[in-house]
Amino acid sequence: MTKAPFSVEWLSQSSQALKSPTEGSPHRASPSGAAQPVPEESPERPGPEEPCGRGGRRLRTAFSAEQISTLESSFQRQQYLGAAERRQLAGRMRLSEVQIKTWFQNRRMKLKRQLQELR
Repeated sequence: MTKAPFSVEWLSQSSQALKSPTEGSPHRASPSGAAQPVPEESPERPGPEEPCGRGGRRLRTAFSAEQISTLESSFQRQQYLGAAERRQLAGRMRLSEVQIKTWFQNRRMKLKRQLQELR
């Protein structure tokens, strides 16, 4: 079976179809090209815990000041959480374990950057 080679024109057209100027935004482009908000009850807009369709990304978590304070104090005591500690913290804060894990990863990277800037 012989495969036809892809043309550069086809690749650029298909990549443009995948990208939209409002990608990752809670807005939908209208026929005129202007962005319009997506209604809250729209099936196109998943909840905060759901991934956004095929290969999409979930919305960014906005932590409350109280949650950040709790996470920071936990980080001061221990930079790495075990599974049991992560589960306990997630239950107490009403966040997913993945959100807790990701926050700690990001916080360790922030600390690393801060330490490198001081050198």
